[in-house]
Amino acid sequence: MGRPTKPLISRSSAVAASIEIIDTEGMDAFSLPRVAKQLNVRTSSLYHHFADRRELMTEVAKKLMTEAVLPERPPGTHWVEWFVDLSLNYRDAILRRPNAALVLVQFLPRDILTGTYEKCARILEEGGVPASLHVVILDGLEKISLATTLGDLMRDPVGSREVFPNVDERRHPTLTRALDANGWSSRELFVVTIRGFLAGVTNGADPYPGTRIELPGQIRTTDGAE
Repeated sequence: MGRPTKPLISRSSAVAASIEIIDTEGMDAFSLPRVAKQLNVRTSSLYHHFADRRELMTEVAKKLMTEAVLPERPPGTHWVEWFVDLSLNYRDAILRRPNAALVLVQFLPRDILTGTYEKCARILEEGGVPASLHVVILDGLEKISLATTLGDLMRDPVGSREVFPNVDERRHPTLTRALDANGWSSRELFVVTIRGFLAGVTNGADPYPGTRIELPGQIRTTDGAE
């Protein structure tokens, strides 16, 4: 029997099959043999396109990130509002595929987002944010967005009280009152958290210029000297 005139599978079809398996069956079901079965090919066929499982999972992570669309920025849009929209897009992309969320934690190489970070840094610069704050903002937003969204997936909160489950009114009276007073949904809490982080960094990142900040194993001044 002759060789097929075109490959039986492609990198994109293998990535799509992987995402479908993870979406419908969970991460535990994912394996190269399972992907091959989904595509109706031998497992060896996958090795023509991917060196190993990790390379395939990295491509899955890249594909998932393309679903987080960069928002438009109409003239006059404040840079904070743009970053709130970007963070919400990132959150929504993760929530759409809850079974695949951990793929981003384990396999997403940061260097594929360099172009996105460049655009983000440019928007910060245009907004008058000092360059010395760009890295802490970009790094912090990524960590906060991912961590809070994974936390929501674990809790699956619906109402405001479910932010802290299993609170007993008699044993936790202060927290109970706080939950009763909270009017924000999990999505609204996310937005408030992003806004609070950005406000804190831009308004109070260096409240005491020249003071010494103690770090593990060293002491640095806020101007970068050691």
